[in-house]
Amino acid sequence: MKLNKSKKLSSHFFGFEYIENRRNSSAVFLIFGVHYKLNTMIKTLIIALIVCASQLFFSQKKEIYINDNFQEISKHEYNKHGENYRFQNVETDSVLYKVRVEHEGSGKLTVSNFNNLKTLLNISENNTKNIAIHYYQGLDKCNQHSDTNQYVINDIKTYIRKFKNSGSNLYFVYREKNGLKNRLKKTNWIADTSGTIENLFFRIKYPCDSAIVIFPDGSFKIFRGEHIWEKVFNTAKK
Repeated sequence: MKLNKSKKLSSHFFGFEYIENRRNSSAVFLIFGVHYKLNTMIKTLIIALIVCASQLFFSQKKEIYINDNFQEISKHEYNKHGENYRFQNVETDSVLYKVRVEHEGSGKLTVSNFNNLKTLLNISENNTKNIAIHYYQGLDKCNQHSDTNQYVINDIKTYIRKFKNSGSNLYFVYREKNGLKNRLKKTNWIADTSGTIENLFFRIKYPCDSAIVIFPDGSFKIFRGEHIWEKVFNTAKK
C-alpha cells in the first residue's frame, strides 16, 4: 500500500511538473512571439520613416527669392519687412518662387506699349486725361465672395460716380470673368483676352483685384492686389 501510494504521489507529482513545464514553454513561446512581432513592427516603422524622409528630401523644391520684376534677390533682402511689401509664393514643378511684392509701385510705359493699351481701351492717342484701370485677374480665395457682397457692389457704384465727376477715366477690365456674374451687370467691362494689361503690369496672380493709374506721359502708379479705392481715386485726380 505504501508503494502504491508512493507511485500515485510520484505520478501526481510528475503530472504537475509536466503541466508546469508546458505552461513555461507556452510562456516562452508567447514572449518570443511578442518579441518577434515587436521587432517586425519596429523594422517596418523604421523602413517607413526612411522612405518618407527620402521622399521628403527628394520632393523638396528649390527655393528662389525674387521681386515683382522676376529679378533674383537674396534671402536677406526678401525678409526685409515694410508697410508697402507683401509676400507671395509661385510654384512650378521643381521650383518654389518666393516673391517679395511691392504693393504700391510706379514705372513708365514705352510709347508702343502705351499705344497698345489705348487701343485695347478704345482711347484716343491724343488723350490728356489720367486713366484708371480696375483689373480683375480671376477668381481666388480673396475675392470669392465679392460678387455677392453688397459693400463691394456699392463701392463700384460710388467710384464710378466719383471718377465721372472728377473728369478722370475709369475702366473695368477682366482677364477672365469667372466670379463676375453680378458685377458684370453694374458697369461696362472690357475683356483683356490678349493679356495685354496682364503682361504689362501683372506678371503673377495677385489676390483680389488690382488697379493702375496711368498719366498722359505714360508714367503710372500700380496697386498690386487688394487695395483701397480712395487711394486709387486720389491718385487719379491729381
